[in-house]
Amino acid sequence: MQYLMQFGIIALFYYAGEILNSLIPLPVPSTIYGLALLFISLCTGVVKLSQVEDAASFLLSMMPIMFAPSGVGLLTIVPILKDSWVGIVVTSVVTTFTTLLITGHTCQLLQKLQRSKKL
Repeated sequence: MQYLMQFGIIALFYYAGEILNSLIPLPVPSTIYGLALLFISLCTGVVKLSQVEDAASFLLSMMPIMFAPSGVGLLTIVPILKDSWVGIVVTSVVTTFTTLLITGHTCQLLQKLQRSKKL
């Protein structure tokens, strides 16, 4: 019964994201709205972590299985991708390193801000 309640809470935030997606004319997926609402609710204490933790852990443990169909789907379009593999590899490498750099600098900035507030 506990899992059912936790999945229900997560589903409510998902459906709230669906509603926001239909009301706000931005190209943002409804799942992002739902995750943002859940994050804000967890940060403000409206929803306690213990109210969704077990169901969220289960969903996270199942996530790799959800990528299998996408991987198989990519195998079916290898002939199409074969002509543009250089562009795909270059784009993947550049975006990966850009993400790493931005994330690293953001973490360093946040740590400096945290240290300056503690002093």
